[in-house]
Parts: sequence; structure tokens; C-alpha cells
Amino acid sequence: INQAIDKAGYFADIINQHDDFELITKPELCLLTYRYVPKAVQEFLSRCSSEQQQQINQLLDQLTKFIQKRQRENGHSFVSRTRIKVARYEGDKQIVFRVVLANPLTSQEILQDILAEQCSLAQESEQILPKLMAMVKSN
Repeated sequence: INQAIDKAGYFADIINQHDDFELITKPELCLLTYRYVPKAVQEFLSRCSSEQQQQINQLLDQLTKFIQKRQRENGHSFVSRTRIKVARYEGDKQIVFRVVLANPLTSQEILQDILAEQCSLAQESEQILPKLMAMVKSN
């Protein structure tokens, strides 16, 4: 149990240190949630209107689904997803990655690889990510 808690804390730390991820819920024992949000989008979300925030979050929901499905299909790693209320977004429900770090064989290297794979998969989005970035650049 302590090992799982330590891994969750480590994973939360590397998510927080990564420019393109947003930690949604801090680890509770071995469970945490997060999502891929490019740095420019995070900056835009911090200063945009509620309406723009909703539009951005809808695109981020689509992008999270896209990444999670591709990651599952590729078979290198698996991260589930869920939909939860996020206080910083006015309590609206967002689709996020959900991780339970209970497997004793999960290493720090594997956790780093998961984030790297998710970044790479986001770049494969030919519609969602470009639309998201265009929305941010136009404002």
C-alpha cells in the first residue's frame, strides 16, 4: 500500500512538472486524475470567459477520449478515463484520465513513458488538437 501511495505521489509530481498536463485531483491513496492540456491552452483557460472555457473544455474532453482510445488500442499501456466535476471549471464535469497505481510492477520509468506516449498520441489528432490550438491563437 505504501509503495502504491508513493507511486501516486511521484506520478502527481511529474504531471505537475510537465508543461502539457494538468493534475485534476491530488492522489488519494493510489488514485489520481489528470488530463493533457497544452501549456498555451492552460494559459488561455486562466484568462478566458466562461463561454470560451466551456468550448475549450469540450474540445479537451474529445482530445482526452481520443488519446485514451489510441493508448488502449496501441497496447503499450493503459489508463482509464472518467467524467468528474472540476471545481476550477465552475463544477462542470470534465473527461479526465484516471489512474489507480496498485500494480507493484509499475516503475517510475513506466509512468514517465505513459506521459510521453500521451503527448505523442495527442499530436496524432488531426482535427481536435489543431482546432483547440487555433481557438487559443485567435484569442
